Amino acid sequence: MRGGILSGAALAVVLVAVAAVAAWDLSGGKLLVMATPSMCPKVCVGALVVERPLRGALHTGELITFHPPNTFKETYTHEISDIYPNGMVQTKGIANQGHDPWLITRQDIVGEAELSAWGLGWALDALPFLAMGVFLWVAARRYIAEKWLWEWDRTWMTALALVPIWALRPLVRGAVTGIAPDSAHAHWSVLTVVNTGILPVSFSAEGGQSTGHLATAGVASLAGPIFAHRAPAVHEVISLGLWSWPLLALVIMSPLAGYFWQVWRGTSDERPDPSLR
Repeated sequence: MRGGILSGAALAVVLVAVAAVAAWDLSGGKLLVMATPSMCPKVCVGALVVERPLRGALHTGELITFHPPNTFKETYTHEISDIYPNGMVQTKGIANQGHDPWLITRQDIVGEAELSAWGLGWALDALPFLAMGVFLWVAARRYIAEKWLWEWDRTWMTALALVPIWALRPLVRGAVTGIAPDSAHAHWSVLTVVNTGILPVSFSAEGGQSTGHLATAGVASLAGPIFAHRAPAVHEVISLGLWSWPLLALVIMSPLAGYFWQVWRGTSDERPDPSLR
């Protein structure tokens, strides 16, 4: 019974999400997922950007999506840094060291951001798989024998949680957004790094410095020696607090714990009733 409620609730959530995406698209808007760290930390990788068609005057600091001049194959979501008297628009990514190497016109602009939401872009990317998975889960459930329903529900709930994480890899990610000579050390480079994953991490430069704990969308600098005329390699590891590790372990082990709980309950239910002797 509980599995039926859970599968029905999951189907309802997916249907509402699909309907909302379709309705916004039909209204002329767009739902975009930030795929690069150029706007970190304001709108970082995995953020959902809700856009509507351009209307009214443009303003500096406004987040817009546009095609670079003379091409429709590339799309950028950057801030407006300057608006010139002739109507030309200069754009810039927050994490980039300089302005974009072009000027655009109003005709190049696809839309302007209505709002952005951290992390929800991962859910939008996973929505096609989730929709298909929930539909198969619910559709086939009626043909599963009663004694196997718990295993069926548990398997699908685990897959719906783990497969998107495995495919999209949103938990631990990072990017180097800038490299500059280190004025304090000869033959060293200073690297600007950003945590583009969901979990907090720590960055370290090969043979050089480390950042310590860096929360999601956090930006930091670290220096390291130049090896064979190349910048130092940067490594990242999960950086959790003392109490976060047990919580993470509990989340990871929850499907297995649920399985053992069900086995124990089944064994308990099969114990003979002493009153029947």
